[in-house]
Amino acid sequence: MNGARSGARIGRLGILFFLIAVGSGLTLFAQGTDLLKYALAANPGDLTVDRMPTTDPNPKSYQEEFQFTVANPRKSDFKGTAPSCQTFDVEVFLVAVDRQKSVWKWSAGHEFCQHVTEVPIAAGKSWSPEEKVVWTFKAAGVKDGKYHAVATFIPTKKKTSAYFAITSTH
Repeated sequence: MNGARSGARIGRLGILFFLIAVGSGLTLFAQGTDLLKYALAANPGDLTVDRMPTTDPNPKSYQEEFQFTVANPRKSDFKGTAPSCQTFDVEVFLVAVDRQKSVWKWSAGHEFCQHVTEVPIAAGKSWSPEEKVVWTFKAAGVKDGKYHAVATFIPTKKKTSAYFAITSTH
């Protein structure tokens, strides 16, 4: 009788371990290959522009710099690819009551090589664009209001965003 109980107990433990292994595998599968963390920061963020009349032929320029970071918190390397040399994009929208209007896109006017580009991120490390992402504008070229910046990581097509406001002094 003890042999039968031991066999049944071992069988149940085996089933339990099997279910744990399958459950762990399903959890990883459900999370997919994209366990990356995305962040976008706008600097200086909220900005006040000077709209006072001037006779200066070169009115002051303002800038909003975007820091886009993709972190890989996993214990394994991320091995992504982009279909061209463009690995990311940042677009800025003026937030209106009924819709958003695109006012600037980092990639506009850029030319990118047309070959597959590897975008690896080592385990526990982060990726950021090699070049600065800066939107430069004049006060006359923007409206007061809320702005929504959206960054896209091309290898995963995932997006993250940041909000900021532009106000003015008169």
